[in-house]
Amino acid sequence: MGKNARIIVFSLIGLAVLGAVAAVLMLTAPEKVEEPQENILPQTQNVQSVKLSERDAKDVTSLEITNDKGSYSITPSGNTDADGNIIWTIAELAFAPLDTSSLKLAVEYAATFETREFAETVSDASELAKYGLDKPTATVKAVFGDGSEFSFRLGSDVPNTATTAYMTADGKNVYTAYKSRTDSYRGGKLDFVSCSAMPAYDQNGSEEVKLLTVERYNQEPIVLENILTDDPDAIQVYSYRMVSPYTAYVDLTDGPTFAYSIFGLNALKVVEAGKISDEKRVAYGLETPFCTIKAETNVKTYTVTLGTGAYHTETDDDGKEYEALDGIFGTSSEHPDIVYLFDMSAISAMSIDPEKLISKLFLMPYIYDLDSIHYSDSTGRSIDFGVKLLESAEANKDIVGEYTVNGEKWDEQQFKNLYQFFISAAGEELYLDSDKGELIAEITYNYLDKADGIDGKDVVRFYESTNDRKTVIELNGKNIFKTRRLYTTQLFKNVESFMNGGEIVLTY
Repeated sequence: MGKNARIIVFSLIGLAVLGAVAAVLMLTAPEKVEEPQENILPQTQNVQSVKLSERDAKDVTSLEITNDKGSYSITPSGNTDADGNIIWTIAELAFAPLDTSSLKLAVEYAATFETREFAETVSDASELAKYGLDKPTATVKAVFGDGSEFSFRLGSDVPNTATTAYMTADGKNVYTAYKSRTDSYRGGKLDFVSCSAMPAYDQNGSEEVKLLTVERYNQEPIVLENILTDDPDAIQVYSYRMVSPYTAYVDLTDGPTFAYSIFGLNALKVVEAGKISDEKRVAYGLETPFCTIKAETNVKTYTVTLGTGAYHTETDDDGKEYEALDGIFGTSSEHPDIVYLFDMSAISAMSIDPEKLISKLFLMPYIYDLDSIHYSDSTGRSIDFGVKLLESAEANKDIVGEYTVNGEKWDEQQFKNLYQFFISAAGEELYLDSDKGELIAEITYNYLDKADGIDGKDVVRFYESTNDRKTVIELNGKNIFKTRRLYTTQLFKNVESFMNGGEIVLTY
């Protein structure tokens, strides 16, 4: 017999033996024991939804809600909106900005209650426990004007779904209901208070932030002032100037964005509404706030006060507990009787670095706001530049300047070119240390309006840096920036060229 034939024969014998063993095991195996099914919820019957209440919301006189957060009633306020619809309220929160749309929906859903699917009819009240209806998450009662009522209970969520929960109206028939229509009944009355702490800014209105002050614990205040004027002839580049903790123009985009950031501020939730006791103000950190934001406009002053943080305990991957931040408690001047929980990341004033707001072009006075400019440098040059405005006799007056250098009339374009280079000095890195070397040059801008600058003038000085090949820029006696040495090198060349009628190079 060949090798392959022997393998086939022995394989067949092996299969026969295995089959016999399997048969013996099957005949001698114990009977299968069924697992108890008592904890498995019956499947819904997939029947058509049922309307348990078909009343008009306007017939509701009160909607009474009870859950683990307390009991409260939603009632008509006695007022209607522009479309004639009832405005609903919670009497004890009538002073607060209520979310009237959410209140309206809560009443409408109860008055016209419709189930999702039928689950089962229970024969014993104890069977309600498997649906969470023995200890309901919420009990709701709608009372109508004719004295009739409709009540129902909400239970646990339906397993393996995030959209439905169990409910019963009669304690026997169990249905499922959409959570989107019923979750509001599980919340407290404060959940119906609007989380809008500040109104949105009306970009089409005339309200402007004139002064923004941000005070943070143990830090110098950040103060931005609006420097725009009402003069239609004024050419203005910047709208805001920082006066604390530094004196400088703020970035053209970041400055206004920060100045108006208090508007449209929304909270994560409302944690308390009503008169806040002194003890609770201390507990929320509002007596010694971490941060206060005050925006003074031409209409009113808005303030947001931020206190201490709210935390909860979590466990890391190593089993160690730590405190995780939920948010920060705060109040607003618009709703002083409400304590909110804010998302810290949504409030830029909490963490902003004032250095990031500063424009590299730190001083750009409008030439026609000036009376004169004085220049001097380490070579011994001292030059007085004069600016005089002339007006034509035409109806639409064109401003024409008359410029002088040390009392002599000078070419207008040549004067403006040098002036443009003067104000092009840009800070490349913030430098606030007091250390500096020898004075290189000084430019003093004297204003027509003595309210501008510091005592009617701004003084810019350029110094040698003591620790690198850069130039220190000082504004009104305080170091503010460092820049490349190339600026002062080109400054000297341009002043020399200017005095000799040569070309002014605007780059460096």
